[in-house]
Amino acid sequence: ALIPLGGYVKMLDEREGDVASEEVHFAFNRQPFYKKFLIVLAGPAANIFCAFILYWLIFMIGFVNIRPIIGEVAPGSIAANGGLKMKQEIIRVDDRKTSNWTSVLFRILAHAGNQDQLKVETRDPASNKTQTHLLDLTAWDMDELSPDPLNSLGIKPYEPVVPLVIGVIAEASPAAASPLKTGDLIIALDKKKVNDWSQVLNATLNHPGETIRFTVERQGKQITFPVNIGYKRNLLFQKYGYLGIGPDFTWPENMMHKIQYGPIQALGAAGQQIIDFTYFNLLLFGKMVTGKLSLQSLGGPITIFETAGTALNYGLLSFLGFLAFLSITIGIINILPIPGLDGGHLVIQTVEFLIQRTVPE
Repeated sequence: ALIPLGGYVKMLDEREGDVASEEVHFAFNRQPFYKKFLIVLAGPAANIFCAFILYWLIFMIGFVNIRPIIGEVAPGSIAANGGLKMKQEIIRVDDRKTSNWTSVLFRILAHAGNQDQLKVETRDPASNKTQTHLLDLTAWDMDELSPDPLNSLGIKPYEPVVPLVIGVIAEASPAAASPLKTGDLIIALDKKKVNDWSQVLNATLNHPGETIRFTVERQGKQITFPVNIGYKRNLLFQKYGYLGIGPDFTWPENMMHKIQYGPIQALGAAGQQIIDFTYFNLLLFGKMVTGKLSLQSLGGPITIFETAGTALNYGLLSFLGFLAFLSITIGIINILPIPGLDGGHLVIQTVEFLIQRTVPE
């Protein structure tokens, strides 16, 4: 197709055009039901298989999960009314184990539009005591354009305080060519005081190719100097600022756990991941069809490209994880009984097999 958003396979088919007499026996429309069914099913199956292989690699390489520990609970929110408190670790939602924030989000989204109760089990890291909370979702409302399940419930994940001290300067980066040095405490940008790394990150991202005046504390003295912000381009060729500095910080060990399996164990973990994400996709589609979740929540091709660029910037594992999730989503969408998609063709073929005649165009 002229616009490269998607792809299709044109079959050798007498309904599509003339077929040479010596090739008629190859024509798709003359094949037995099971062959046509398997041919059409091969596309979605390849998507799912691709995702399985990617997850298998991810589980063998290994990654670190951040435990779902609550940082803040907004006063008067659904979470506050349910008795959730800061520094509690969410260990189960609806009696399903939650080892990271992704699993927590999945379980919360399962309740979108239901106006029911959310069962949350927490553990107090200090006393190791567990507690069960029931969150009333009768008045729960999420932003349709930017749905944020945690924030809408009044929950903010715990983030440790990271000092604004430069611990890392990337080689051959704009920061390496600037007066910045490791050990500098960042105090202000363009005379505006900064309190955390997110402010520094946003300032650099939003000013590609520009100059920002950094005020830092070095050896007990405050000094100010200009720093040229470099830039990179995302997958849409849009510029974003790049400097190449970061904190020298690692998460406390009690707040994280590493997941890594051998080749055999990774097969089971990858399979479970496929099941979980398939369920998640079908759940969201079901809620959109029934009107419990807005269609505006769907991201288009632009969102996909932007997310791919972000995942790539975060590292190889994040990018592989994004590709795997995208492959599952495409596979699930393709197998839905929608005219024009593989699932639509499967339905028509099944009907034709049952009634033993061709369905009129």
